[in-house]
Amino acid sequence: MERRTFIKKGTLASVAAGTSLGSFAQANPDNSTQTQSAKDSWSERSRLPRDLQRLAGDSSLLKKPENLTVAAYLFPNYHPSGIHDHLYGEKWTEYNLVRNARPWFQGHQQPRGPLLGELDESLPSTWEKYNRLARESGIDVYIWDWYWYNGAPALHEALENGFLRSSNVQDVQFACMWTNHPWYILYPTEQTDGVPAYPPSYQPPDVTLEECWRSLSYMISRYFHQPNYWKIDGKPVLCIWDPNRLEKMIGLEATVQLFADLRAYAQKLGHKGIHFHMSGFYSPNCKQVGYDTAGSYNPIDWTTRRFQPKGNEISDYEVAAADVAFKLWPEHHKDFQVPYLPALSPGWDSTPRYIIPKKRPEVPNRDEWPRCVIFDNESPAAFKAFVQASFAYLNQHPEVPNILTIACFNEWSEGHYLLPDNRFGFGMLDALAEALEIKDSALLHGQ
Repeated sequence: MERRTFIKKGTLASVAAGTSLGSFAQANPDNSTQTQSAKDSWSERSRLPRDLQRLAGDSSLLKKPENLTVAAYLFPNYHPSGIHDHLYGEKWTEYNLVRNARPWFQGHQQPRGPLLGELDESLPSTWEKYNRLARESGIDVYIWDWYWYNGAPALHEALENGFLRSSNVQDVQFACMWTNHPWYILYPTEQTDGVPAYPPSYQPPDVTLEECWRSLSYMISRYFHQPNYWKIDGKPVLCIWDPNRLEKMIGLEATVQLFADLRAYAQKLGHKGIHFHMSGFYSPNCKQVGYDTAGSYNPIDWTTRRFQPKGNEISDYEVAAADVAFKLWPEHHKDFQVPYLPALSPGWDSTPRYIIPKKRPEVPNRDEWPRCVIFDNESPAAFKAFVQASFAYLNQHPEVPNILTIACFNEWSEGHYLLPDNRFGFGMLDALAEALEIKDSALLHGQ
């Protein structure tokens, strides 16, 4: 999901890789300029799972909090949809990009395919399988990326025709994230100057106050009454992707009034109110607007850009996870005006959506090659420790609701997903279950 930010900057989204720093340097000796002292210094950085106990301080903090809710984001782009029938060809899905991905360097594990097959997410049978996996692994809530373009819902077929019609739909709660970013052609067009471009296709509903109201009131009237719609303190949860963009597009005063009107509308329909959550970005005006909680979608990329040196062409997932858990979360808890919910991810590799840069500098510089974050050391073990680190954060801050969010359940083309794949099998789901102290979940696969 972070792709929307990086596209605006003209850079690539973060990528994950399955090769070690050492083997990469051996395979590319001309680009390996790290000194031994630099390598030794890097090895001393805190990382997960190795340093989890030390970083947490008190081992009792690593126990699962009581009444914990685990919410996973969903990207509904793996089914035939009206928007892509128009933009590409009939029945096109983003599985096309995933299937045709190729490795960028020796040891780069692409393509990464779904172990269960390219399941059509607009079918109830797909969600009957996914809901069972979610329940067995401890996922309580799906947060659907929800889109509105050209005056109507888009990419909604997976939610409407698939999930909501599945026979076990009540096994998993759900909420929606109003995803207010432009929709792009997902694979870049290389221009004559060599710069890749992502032509925008549709503008989001925040271009006018009227369209904001139409889309958001539609969500409230269509979904809030569903028996399994997620509530916090009795209030249906409505997530907003980019609060700052919303304020910029329609103005702060109009945003404040919009939220007040939406709450009144929800109450008129019989609901207790609305719990507004910031999913992608933080607004310093959050209290004035009326947000209740803040979070991040997938923080590991931009945390890596902030804390890991540009000279590391290959970034380290174990270090990034430790930085997010023990640097970023405490910082957000201190600085944000509303409670910050810990956000984590099993990884990232969005190379299926990008063209590999043609030139690579002699002196390593991540901004020039590969123009993105590429992760080493993704693993179920590191992800399990990441989840346990969120327990420590929540146990240290009892005023924060016992909720953690994971990006993502199914975002194949950006390489952050929990579903079984051809690298780790069911490993990420099993790692989550182990962290949540669910016994023998691995024995249920195929049952």
